[in-house]
Amino acid sequence: MADQMVDAQGLKNFLERLGSCFRYTARLYLVGGASLLLAGGKTSTFDIDIHFDVTPEVHAEFIRCLRQIRRELHLPIEEASPGEFIPLPTGYADRHQYIGRYGQIEVFHFDFYAVALSKIHRGNEKDFADVSSMVNRQLIDFVTLESFFNDLLPRYESYGLKADPDLFQRKFDLLRQRL
Repeated sequence: MADQMVDAQGLKNFLERLGSCFRYTARLYLVGGASLLLAGGKTSTFDIDIHFDVTPEVHAEFIRCLRQIRRELHLPIEEASPGEFIPLPTGYADRHQYIGRYGQIEVFHFDFYAVALSKIHRGNEKDFADVSSMVNRQLIDFVTLESFFNDLLPRYESYGLKADPDLFQRKFDLLRQRL
């Protein structure tokens, strides 16, 4: 995989190339650092994290295009969704923000609150910096974030064997102190 960082232009090149390669309708959601590149919260990221919705009939073609573009542009493209790590906050699908259309693909920012909560869950320094930037740039409101956190915390324990609600709470409290 590529060692290079991805900047906003590299991300736009990826989206344009994907829109040219894939000829069917699809929804693509940018997640994490890739989303923050276009929202102005970052200048570079290690990878392009995406989540997508395509019909089963064209799923293989979408994956083929992703692999082809990853090889051609030497980009680290990964499938990722906050829902892999945490229960998604109530109403998350209504908060996806439209970015634009590339060919037949509609591109959105994945819900910033879900992304922030998954970053808090992981809880490394880079993630805390990203969430702080999201609050400072008013992509999310901390009081609303806390409300979503409190709503999903009771569901979190039953989300998986590795779920540790006390650790998640401590990470959230640490972020609160830093803000």
